[in-house]
Amino acid sequence: MSEEQSYQHAGQVSQSPPALPDINAETYPFETVQHLLDQAAYFNLYSIPEKGGAIRANGNSIGFRVCERLHRFAVSMQSFAHGVGLRASNAIGEQLGRCDSRWLLCPDDFAALPGVEPPATVLDSGRQQRFVMLDTICELGNGHDGFRGFGTGTTFPTASGLMAAAVGNVVEGRGRLSGLDGTYVYCGSLTDEEGFRGSLLLRVMDPKAVLETGVDLPSFESLHSIEPGITYFILRGQKKDRRAKTTYSFGADGQVNGLNVSQQIRVIAVDATTRGRGGLRSVRHIGPVIGTMSANIAFNLFNPGTPGTDLAPIPFQSLNEYTFYDSEGEKVGSFVADGGEGRTFNMQLAGAPGQRALRFGGFGPLKNGFGAFRNIEGLMTDNSVVGIAPHAIVTFYVLRINDPDGRYRVPAD
Repeated sequence: MSEEQSYQHAGQVSQSPPALPDINAETYPFETVQHLLDQAAYFNLYSIPEKGGAIRANGNSIGFRVCERLHRFAVSMQSFAHGVGLRASNAIGEQLGRCDSRWLLCPDDFAALPGVEPPATVLDSGRQQRFVMLDTICELGNGHDGFRGFGTGTTFPTASGLMAAAVGNVVEGRGRLSGLDGTYVYCGSLTDEEGFRGSLLLRVMDPKAVLETGVDLPSFESLHSIEPGITYFILRGQKKDRRAKTTYSFGADGQVNGLNVSQQIRVIAVDATTRGRGGLRSVRHIGPVIGTMSANIAFNLFNPGTPGTDLAPIPFQSLNEYTFYDSEGEKVGSFVADGGEGRTFNMQLAGAPGQRALRFGGFGPLKNGFGAFRNIEGLMTDNSVVGIAPHAIVTFYVLRINDPDGRYRVPAD
């Protein structure tokens, strides 16, 4: 079993040891930390394969060469109204860049590190398998902006084919991304013929507003159709205010094994472009509260063996329960996302020396749908930044939902 998978959900005890630090204490005011966490640029991209496909050894597939064109991706959420459930429109626009990498399957206990090749591991389409993302080079806009990255992921066999989700870390930025911390997450499909197709969400911390703009971007022209039978959602999570407290969770041995967290879920719209004199830039619009999310996040903040660096991220797992309400406050549905593998990195918040902060990236399948989400199937990715003391949160969820009947899709005009 890998280090990333070694923290399991466990029961809780009623009281915490007195020596534990207060995770809600305010090194800086909660509102200040929340504002600093929100200083970020988002690039919601759709990956279209180009010259990709299976990597083979001795006639067997051992991974995938992922050569992707990255396109502007508009996901417009429509909240519950007049008996209609949560739905979204999806549109793919002009190309904003490209990304190349090798996704190599690896044993479950492989210690993934940049530049380290795993032993050749044959694809087994009947079970989940880990993989590493090596040699990632991403170019955005005219190619002067981009990054080198590294990450890990998991395959998910389904009745409709092989799915995959992954989380990567921006190891080194270039151009306008130079010196910026960033996390990227994938969810989509894998085929021997093409490689990967689906969602890539990149969040880059942007304290000087180099990339984020409050000005609307050039008009969006849809150029490509989305995957048949698939609908994507994007959602934002944040605490209501400083009164929403985070608590520790404990294992049967009485030791800390994670955190219990509650959030509001809001509608959010993000967009990005490279067109015009401004070059590469992004914009976001935060919408109304439409639900809540409670999570048990299993990770060890106090383990010196995993300090949260690029080479030693803190592993985590999460079990997230999302509940949604209509405009009258009535519960209309819920589902669970089981985040099996995640990676956590320390980061600095500009203007707040001594304030601990973390970047999270994780993923997992959707299950246990109720009400408007009955029988929901799909994948979730989580791209989050948080403060520690105070525990402020800004999360960004991408959901890739199997939707053969168009149940979650806004009808085309």
